[in-house]
Amino acid sequence: MRAMRYFPLVVCLFVASALSAQKEDWLPVTPQDLALKEVAGNKGAAAVRLYYAQYIDDNTASCFFYQRIKIMNEKALNPDDRGHTYADVEIPILTIGDFVEDITDLKARTIKPDGSIVEFTGKPFEKVVFKGRGNKLAVKAFSMPEVGVGSIIEYKYRAILQIPELIDLKIPVSDSWDIQSELFTVKESLYYRPDTGSRYQSTSRMSFDSGGQRVSHVMLNMKDIEEAIRESGSDAGLELTNVPPFDAEQFMPPENNFKPTVIFFYGSRGKVDIDKEWLEIGKVNFESYERLMGRDHGVKDAVAKAIGDETDPNLKLRKIYARVQQMRNLTFERVRTAEERKAEHIQKNSNVADVLSHGYGYSEDLTLLFVAMARAAGFDASVVMVPDRKRQFFVHDWTSRRQIDNRIAAVNINGKDLYLEPGTRFCPYGTVRWNHSEIDALKLDRKGGQFVKVPSMGYDKSVTHREAQMELSPDGTLKGSFTLEFKGAEALEHRLDALDRDEAGRKKDLEDEVKEWLPAGAIVKMSAAQGWEDPDVPLLARFSLEVPNYATSAGKRLLVPAFLFQLKQRQAFAHSQRKYPVYFPYPFTDNDVVIMKVPTGFTLENVPQPEDAKLGYARYQNTSKFDGLQLVTQRQLAFNAIFVPVEKYAELKTFFGKVQSGDEQQAILHAGGSTSAQKGN
Repeated sequence: MRAMRYFPLVVCLFVASALSAQKEDWLPVTPQDLALKEVAGNKGAAAVRLYYAQYIDDNTASCFFYQRIKIMNEKALNPDDRGHTYADVEIPILTIGDFVEDITDLKARTIKPDGSIVEFTGKPFEKVVFKGRGNKLAVKAFSMPEVGVGSIIEYKYRAILQIPELIDLKIPVSDSWDIQSELFTVKESLYYRPDTGSRYQSTSRMSFDSGGQRVSHVMLNMKDIEEAIRESGSDAGLELTNVPPFDAEQFMPPENNFKPTVIFFYGSRGKVDIDKEWLEIGKVNFESYERLMGRDHGVKDAVAKAIGDETDPNLKLRKIYARVQQMRNLTFERVRTAEERKAEHIQKNSNVADVLSHGYGYSEDLTLLFVAMARAAGFDASVVMVPDRKRQFFVHDWTSRRQIDNRIAAVNINGKDLYLEPGTRFCPYGTVRWNHSEIDALKLDRKGGQFVKVPSMGYDKSVTHREAQMELSPDGTLKGSFTLEFKGAEALEHRLDALDRDEAGRKKDLEDEVKEWLPAGAIVKMSAAQGWEDPDVPLLARFSLEVPNYATSAGKRLLVPAFLFQLKQRQAFAHSQRKYPVYFPYPFTDNDVVIMKVPTGFTLENVPQPEDAKLGYARYQNTSKFDGLQLVTQRQLAFNAIFVPVEKYAELKTFFGKVQSGDEQQAILHAGGSTSAQKGN
């Protein structure tokens, strides 16, 4: 009974239509809540979640959330490395395919230790929280008023998914109960109402998933819920107490793969046949897409103009891809209201001909147009329904369209499928975005389709190159300039991150990122950047740089860190043991060249030793040379893996330990003597 181990007490599991009338008002604040100093299951915690509610309603395609959190001590109010405290609320904004989550009916308040209440009257704002290579999370953020130790903060809101042009289409915003968070939870109330219509797969069978595996009916008595939903379509609920926190680790796979989870999805009638269900899903989508792509209305003419006299198949397809990529992509713009769309004359696309004539579309629209144009040019092209491994790894047993809610294209060239992503802005020809790679995907055909493995990109397809020309002063200050170059996946992610930024915002983002690689106190100023709009060239930026106290004085010697740019991943390998696999979104290569002019009158006493550390999927090398005037260091870290299991953590920790020790080597300069006395390696 794996799920039972998570919770000291399961209070109640029930199927009750009475929950449909559950009030969403503020709960009463009890004297026990105000007096609470500590909880037995989480002593010393900075904050505790007193209450959490999540009510999913597929009929209204909405999800209601309620959080009540108590500030237990000063640690909760001390800013973390992002400046965030538990008095600052961040509500994630999910993106599911072409749909963006909208937060509505937000209310929040602070309950002070004496029981007095201060309402939140401000307006939340959107910001982006970066969580590592290729990952970012958009949130609605706001700060609670008058929060101190002993205060209770609570907020509630409703989340919906909507595209204004599809105002009548309801897509469920949530399909699972979020049981664990980073906080200990005293009480949870979870509720689900299935769709009573027929918009999705048959409502005759509801299934439940836990931690990526189909749950036995014995676990949590879920047979009762399933039987009730099958027979009457009634609602399901679950109440829990004393739910421990989820202790996440840095550089771990999506947390949803490891948290206890109850997932709701619709399946076919009768005996479960997973493979048949996927074929049914594929067939329905194939037929729908074929209707959208079935009418020409200018597609052939557009293809002829795009390819001109080109006869080489690969170049023909590249030109078609470029034609589609040049079109306006609404997925990568802010969501507009119906009124804004009307004022801007943004019309609904009913088929690929509309996309072509309007000159714009959402990601799915552009992918379908590309497939239609490729077929018109004589290519064997298919639509591929692909999961998003940024959110969760694909689970074959979970036959939900929500798992494969993104679209890419497959085109057969010389007997081999080439996977392309025309619906993502700036995605280079011949590649797909990292979260759609190295994962099972459903390639559609008239019988439903077949699962294929979208290949991973290699480490040479995501390159960060830094080249610095620096000068060291006798007082230890390092000054100079450097260029930063992103290629492949790194360039794509930075371009997409910058879409909602003006020039000043882009400048600040890059300067902040550079500071993370440098010693504290570094002064970084970007002077220029180019390549933001062209996926076929590197993204290049130039900076001036000053690092006070870079070198440390020791008598007549200067101790100088030989390698300017430091390992960003080092904090992930500080612990001797690990619970979860190590996960990098995509393979990568870091290349650095630093030329450092030494102060006049100083000579190099020693040159750092070269390092060469290897694993089957990673390599680190560095070298140092001194020509009498300049110390030249080169560094390369190539990592060609995505998922490293826990049992290989020891070897990975050892490898990155060698990287860190190599990066931290010092050169020793000595005042006096001839600067040509030492030549080094």
